[in-house]
Amino acid sequence: MKRSIIFGVESVARGLGRLEPRHILAYLVVAFLSWRIVAHGLSALLAPHDPRKALTFDAADPTTLMQLAQRELAQDDKARAKKARSIAARLLAVDPLAPGALSLYGKVAERLGDAERAERILRLAAAHLPIDLVAHVWLYTSALANGRLLEALDELDILLRARPSLARQLAPSLQATLGGGAAVEDRFFRQLAAAPPWRAAMLAELAPIIQNPNVLLRLFGSLKTSKAPPSDEEMGPLLARLLHDGRYDEAYAAWLAHLPQERLGKLGLLYNESFQYPVSNLPFDWTFTPTSGATIALTEESERKTLSVEFSGARVSFGHVRHMLMLAPGRYAFSGAAGTDDLDNELGLRWRIYCAANPSQTLATTRLLKKTTPLRVFRTEFTVPSEGCDAQWLKLEIPVRIVSDADVSGSAHYVNLAVESLASASSSSNAAGAIVHDRK
Repeated sequence: MKRSIIFGVESVARGLGRLEPRHILAYLVVAFLSWRIVAHGLSALLAPHDPRKALTFDAADPTTLMQLAQRELAQDDKARAKKARSIAARLLAVDPLAPGALSLYGKVAERLGDAERAERILRLAAAHLPIDLVAHVWLYTSALANGRLLEALDELDILLRARPSLARQLAPSLQATLGGGAAVEDRFFRQLAAAPPWRAAMLAELAPIIQNPNVLLRLFGSLKTSKAPPSDEEMGPLLARLLHDGRYDEAYAAWLAHLPQERLGKLGLLYNESFQYPVSNLPFDWTFTPTSGATIALTEESERKTLSVEFSGARVSFGHVRHMLMLAPGRYAFSGAAGTDDLDNELGLRWRIYCAANPSQTLATTRLLKKTTPLRVFRTEFTVPSEGCDAQWLKLEIPVRIVSDADVSGSAHYVNLAVESLASASSSSNAAGAIVHDRK
């Protein structure tokens, strides 16, 4: 064995002896580069699990140094923080422009109690790399803690532009910030009016948790007259919050302000009753909620649109077509035409009208439909009480009682849906809807 090794070495030596110096140099360069590639690969492989061992293969790898410093800083120990400082300084010496290196050094200074130096470093890091989230999160938190609310909003904008998914995490602090007065509210409006990519996501997160929804009403009112008015998607969370709080009249007024001006004279008691406008999925229009096991669609034939629901045979507790009504107290009729094709369900499909504040307070239901029925006219009369029913829901549903009641296949079709007042002509005219109910 020993002789074989010696013979092999001698053979390589004789081979190299026959090469010109420039060839030997080329081989050495190739060997060195090959080793560097292998060492870098091994370092990258080990870095997430054992950064110290990774450094034995590549002592100057910025990623490995970053991970090792972060691991030391994560320990609540001053000695480990000093080690992190040493590693972070080494990282900056190796690669001063490494993403996150400067902000890491600033975080280490903060951990070691040097707040003034930490702020200088982190401000420098934020200026050096605008998408350095560590630096900007620190500046945002610092601005909030020290009452610099306008600066906090600027940092919020930077963070959300870099990563809109942070909206959920930042919404609680933003809702508290918006209580800081008119100047703060005006700055936030200006940010929203610029239509940043995070606007819809943040409004959706903010609406359910904001302590004072009037702030949102003011913001939306101002946005309505801006160059970037709210979309239907953005209006949805605001209306949902107002309805959740029982502020039906204010929700209705906000929705009316959102509508195109030319539609205000054609509202009727059931807005968009013939599906003449695109369905917005906002409460005072039709809302079609997607669900597995059922397909909701509008089809058009001879200039008449039909609402169709097709069931795949899966189990679905269906109630995914709704429309909110704002009917004043009095007598009404709901009518239309309905037909079914092989609708196989234990109970059948029906329309139900009930009070929004009390879903168990049913005002009217239509006849349950199943199997195959030709298109037939239906009509049902109902009374809206004078108290406790400021708004109403019209919903297409299967009145499921037990699990097996949700098994359904086949389809149903509806046309000519309408709500009419049965009061005298003078009191039933409702061209623009009732914004505020007169309840005695």
